[in-house]
Amino acid sequence: MSNIFNIKRFCTLVRKECRELPGKCGLSILSMVGGYMIFIILTMLSGVSVSPSKRMAMIVVWTAVTVIFAPSKLHGNVNHSRKGLNYVLLPVSTMEKTLSMFVLNSICTTILILTGLFLADTLLYLIVPSRMTGFLINVETLNQLGRQLFDLFFIQSIFILGNVLFKRQKIAMTFISLIGIFFLLILVFIVVFRIIGFEALEHFTENILADLPREIDNWQVLSNRAFVNTYSHIPFVRNILIISYSIHGAVTAACWIGTYRLIKTTKY
Repeated sequence: MSNIFNIKRFCTLVRKECRELPGKCGLSILSMVGGYMIFIILTMLSGVSVSPSKRMAMIVVWTAVTVIFAPSKLHGNVNHSRKGLNYVLLPVSTMEKTLSMFVLNSICTTILILTGLFLADTLLYLIVPSRMTGFLINVETLNQLGRQLFDLFFIQSIFILGNVLFKRQKIAMTFISLIGIFFLLILVFIVVFRIIGFEALEHFTENILADLPREIDNWQVLSNRAFVNTYSHIPFVRNILIISYSIHGAVTAACWIGTYRLIKTTKY
């Protein structure tokens, strides 16, 4: 029997963790669904109609909050000095533990919260369709959700790494680390810009943006995903997309590799 991955052991572990999921995260998911319904009802009571695209944007935000907190709910004790011993003594490999963590956090939790939010939205639509201005599910909102799911997976991967990296205050410490990395990157960019020279950088930027269509705002192209997709044939926009996707992929892979290594080497 393989010591790296065995499908029977893996399925047994996933079934075990799925049975434990409602007790660990079920109440949080129900709370998020209830909070969404209350938010929509209060919005409608204020006289504001909520379009499907706005509701989908709210659902994405609610889902993002859930997937950020899910790792600490489901696997918050994996590196605990005492409670983590049960996890480390599971008769499964590190690879199986990591894959199970991916299934529980990135697939099961996401499906559960989205299903709950969709059902809640459908219920409200059946009760007060005039204020909902349309059924939630359509081509536009599905495309909107599909684009955001990759971002949600990217964000959650970071918090899963933080969950096994930090012993206490896992979410807060992950946020603080992200803020620190952000300011460090800004400092690096400022130093690089000063070395290159702001005038040379401005001239270089103007030459690149000259390829963009004049009938639209150049910077709007870079900040709006729809515009980016429309003008992805332009070399500059295409290069930005390639760099962005490469960074997302590299960071996501690094987070899961780091999670695997920490699960394997954590000292109790």
